[in-house]
Amino acid sequence: MTDEERRQLIESLEGKRGKRQLLKGLGIPESTYYSWRQGNIGMDTGKQKPVARRIWNRLTAEEETVVTTAAKAHPELSPRLLAVKITDESDFYVSESKVYSLLKAKGLIAPRPMAELPAAKEWRHKTSRPNELWQIDGTNFFVVNWGYYKLLPVLDDYSRKIVGWELAPDETGSSASQALESAIENAGIKALPKESRPTLLSDNGSGFVSEVLAKYLGYHGIRHIFGKPYHPQTQGKVERFNRRIKEGVCMLVYCSPSELKAAIKDGIERYNATPHEGLKNVSPNDVYAGKKEEVLRLRAEKKARTLAKRKAINLKVEGSQEKC
Repeated sequence: MTDEERRQLIESLEGKRGKRQLLKGLGIPESTYYSWRQGNIGMDTGKQKPVARRIWNRLTAEEETVVTTAAKAHPELSPRLLAVKITDESDFYVSESKVYSLLKAKGLIAPRPMAELPAAKEWRHKTSRPNELWQIDGTNFFVVNWGYYKLLPVLDDYSRKIVGWELAPDETGSSASQALESAIENAGIKALPKESRPTLLSDNGSGFVSEVLAKYLGYHGIRHIFGKPYHPQTQGKVERFNRRIKEGVCMLVYCSPSELKAAIKDGIERYNATPHEGLKNVSPNDVYAGKKEEVLRLRAEKKARTLAKRKAINLKVEGSQEKC
């Protein structure tokens, strides 16, 4: 096999699935193929010489400008969120790895944050639609001269959207009922038949096992189930949200409950609109609204167009350089 034939083989197999079977059918060991791919394409004499590998997926100059401009305008965004934002708002697709590599090369990358704890395993009965299962859990916030206040968010398990919440000075059955009241109003649950209403998952906190909450849930036809005692990971998704909202909101000092409430409202709105890694980088708002597949379809189409265009540009440039 000549050098040119080997190059053509490498290009034809690039990105294809079932590569192992194709190589087996051609009688070429995988180790030999990957050696060629790394640039060790030997002449027919058996002598090896390094050959520059064509990088057809290199960002164009215009794309690099868009990425660096977006990074400077939004230093708070991670490479993942920048990649999603650019893909959704511009006319080309870019991957998280491409964004990270470019920003690192230009000295624009921030230190990686501490690894975020996973949201534990899925609930044993995986949900298949919005408003099938809600999770509720409380977390504390401190207000100067007022003491601790309890945030009670209600999270939709399927979309991870915060559908309702309450900020209260305690975690009682009444405050939990108020949080659920906002969720019921926002989700339009009263219009649903009782068999289609959500199930509520909580821990065994005093407010959640109270008679007040039990009567409220019974009136609205919402079934209540409890996680394992001393095992908060059962409510992993809402626990993870609580950590995230505290990381953002607790960066400031609040002197009144109204200040804290306004900050939490903004934080929840940002969270619901932010692409979520566990949702294939679709936002909780879009998943809850049933737009997930449409968002993914549009991104896939944009990716295919971008890669084809980028390949044509890069190979044309490299071809002209080789002639020179």
